[in-house]
Amino acid sequence: MKKVIATVGLLALASASQAVTTLGGDAECNNNGDSIGFIPFNNTYYLGCELPNNIAVDDTVVLAKESTFYGSENPVSIVWTLPGIVEVGNGSGASATPSSVDHTVLQIEAGAQIAGAVDSNSGLLISRGASIDAVGTAQDPIVFSSLDDNYSESGEWGGLVIAGFGQSNDCPNDTGSCEMEGVAAGHYFGGGLADSYSSSTLRYVVIAEGGHVIEDGNEINGLTLYAVDDANATIENVHVHNNADDGIEFFGGDAEVDNLWLTCNEDDSVDWDTGFHGSIENLSILQGGAGASNLDSAGYAFELAGNPNDPSNQPQSNGSVTNASITLASGAVQTDEVFRLKEGTLGSFTNIDISGYAGVGCDDIDANSSGSFSSLAYDCNATDLPAETSATGFTSASFWSAPACD
Repeated sequence: MKKVIATVGLLALASASQAVTTLGGDAECNNNGDSIGFIPFNNTYYLGCELPNNIAVDDTVVLAKESTFYGSENPVSIVWTLPGIVEVGNGSGASATPSSVDHTVLQIEAGAQIAGAVDSNSGLLISRGASIDAVGTAQDPIVFSSLDDNYSESGEWGGLVIAGFGQSNDCPNDTGSCEMEGVAAGHYFGGGLADSYSSSTLRYVVIAEGGHVIEDGNEINGLTLYAVDDANATIENVHVHNNADDGIEFFGGDAEVDNLWLTCNEDDSVDWDTGFHGSIENLSILQGGAGASNLDSAGYAFELAGNPNDPSNQPQSNGSVTNASITLASGAVQTDEVFRLKEGTLGSFTNIDISGYAGVGCDDIDANSSGSFSSLAYDCNATDLPAETSATGFTSASFWSAPACD
């Protein structure tokens, strides 16, 4: 690890209490990864820079779009590769506390590419106490994907996981640590603790082709938020595409997500669980799996739960969704309902426009769960939904052009 004298621009992006640090890798990788040479990616050649499996330096690490090694007149694009699960920080232990763990900030520049090898057990895990600062732009988003030349497949790598110290009703007495699913044994989240260190940001970020099984038979969601609190996160303008599992899943916490596009994900588009009580505002869902063979296997647009082990656990899940358009992909044969509320969840849904679901059920709501619905337009078969009124949904085009679900 090498401390560097940062430029004024980098210091402005880094935490006031932290320096910009390099990881001691090869110079052509800006000293933050090991060079694997020039490799084909996205129909051209990129410099492949492999990240270490653990990044815990208690400072800010910057993953740039381009290598500085070749000079400003000869820009060379980097693809940062994941050799497996890359964990940022060291907050995954069961006994971790906000004051005892590392507080690394992984800062990713606009336009940077992060990729897992095709069919690999790879993913990026931001553990408790650490942060990700991934700020792209509409014209130059940050893209997580597999290491191939298209975005047309699914399940080729894992996904992006962010863990916090917030509350989950599945932890002992609502204050202990819960074990994550699917990542690796011995990785924990939650604790019901305030965390003044973490401050993650995702803005103009694409997560594509994920959902590979890492461990214990559970596929990884495109974006997983484990007990992430809104006070510690800004998540807006995110597009999750072609994930083999859910598009986004919340385990507890109260994160707020604004401007979210979920396309061609093979299981559920939105999943919340274990006491989630945050919100999604401005949501566009294109429901239908990646590839023609999966168009009849996509799950619910919303699969929402309180607690699968004990629906009476407190706090109950009680999230909200405002301004959403849900469309069934062309050619998809769907059997799952749009809304599945189960295991003690509550929820509120306002200005929801549903189309393409003729002949499909709108809702399946358990007796121990309930939803508050207003301003709905739908062509599905309603059971417990109120009568249609009018809804505009959320029809803004994504900042990223996703391939069709076929």
